[in-house]
Amino acid sequence: MSQQQNSYVELPRIKRKSNSWEGKVIDYLLNHPSNRSATEFSIEAITAFWLAEALEGQVNQAELQKACWSAIEKLEAKLATIRRIGGIEKLLPDYTTVLSPSEKTVNPTTKTNENSREFSNDLHLSTDDDEDEDDEDDVDWIVDIKPSEEMKQISRLFGIE
Repeated sequence: MSQQQNSYVELPRIKRKSNSWEGKVIDYLLNHPSNRSATEFSIEAITAFWLAEALEGQVNQAELQKACWSAIEKLEAKLATIRRIGGIEKLLPDYTTVLSPSEKTVNPTTKTNENSREFSNDLHLSTDDDEDEDDEDDVDWIVDIKPSEEMKQISRLFGIE
C-alpha cells in the first residue's frame, strides 16, 4: 500500500513598520472584529489576486474558468466595498483610452490626479475627455480600447455607464 505524502508550501512571515500603509493593514487584520485570523484574510486576498496566473497551464480550461469566476466575484465585491468606503462613484469616466509615448512614459513620475490619489504611471493614459496637450504629429500610435461584453456587464453591475 502506497502512502500519499502531504507536501506543503510556506510563505515566510511578513513584517512592516506599524505606521506604514502595509503595517496599518496588518494591524487591522490582526485585530479584525470577526476574530478570523490575519493569515486567513491574507491568503484569501492573495488567492483572489493571483489564482488565474497560478493555475494557467496547470489545470483544464473548465477548472480554470471556475477559478477565474470565483476570483472575479471576490475582487468585484472588494472593489464595491473600496468604492463605498472611498465615496468613489466611477473608476474611469470613459473606456476609450489613448496610450501615447511621452516624456511621462520614458521617465514616469508620481503624479496626483484630480481626485488626489497618488499613483505612478508606466504609460501616459488619457481619455477622450482630456485636452490634447501635444500636437497630433507627436502621437506615434493610438489604441482605441473597446470594452468586451463581460466588461459592459461588470460596468452595469457597478453603475458605471
